[in-house]
Amino acid sequence: MDRELTILVGVLAECRQSVSRWAKDYWIPVGVTPSATGFSAGDVLVSDERMTRYFMGAAELTCHAAETEAYVHNFNSQAPALFVVLRRNADGTHPLPWFVHTVTASPYLAQDFEDVGEDIVERVAMPPEIARAIMDFTEHFHKEEKFIKRRRDQGAAETQQFGKEPIFLNRARPRGGKLDG
Repeated sequence: MDRELTILVGVLAECRQSVSRWAKDYWIPVGVTPSATGFSAGDVLVSDERMTRYFMGAAELTCHAAETEAYVHNFNSQAPALFVVLRRNADGTHPLPWFVHTVTASPYLAQDFEDVGEDIVERVAMPPEIARAIMDFTEHFHKEEKFIKRRRDQGAAETQQFGKEPIFLNRARPRGGKLDG
């Protein structure tokens, strides 16, 4: 088995009318489909007077063997999820104001994107077939690491060197700067 798993997914997001007078609308990722065939980015899937659901585009969901701890954490939560990151379309290359920057199964990576604060990061339900593929990948590569509490080394005291006082003498110096003795 390869140390990297890549699954092509389609991302769905909704543009909803805002009830706030400060914003006209807001965008929220609402789902991920296991395959992205038959749709183009910007296709309208459902629409009514308060919301429009769009196909945002295809994205590669990539899992790495070195990040299995994050996937285990995700599967141990109440509801395993995928995390969709939308980024503002600043250069106009996408048909919508936001585009799919990434999709991940790692809550740790999702947290990193949330810390930036400029992206929309949303937790969406993980489809069962994607969950099975990631779970099989994780079971194959995950190795539980035993926690070992480290202890401080009992370092040797610094010896007196010409022109340099030992550290413990510097700390014992009173405010006036002179040593007692």
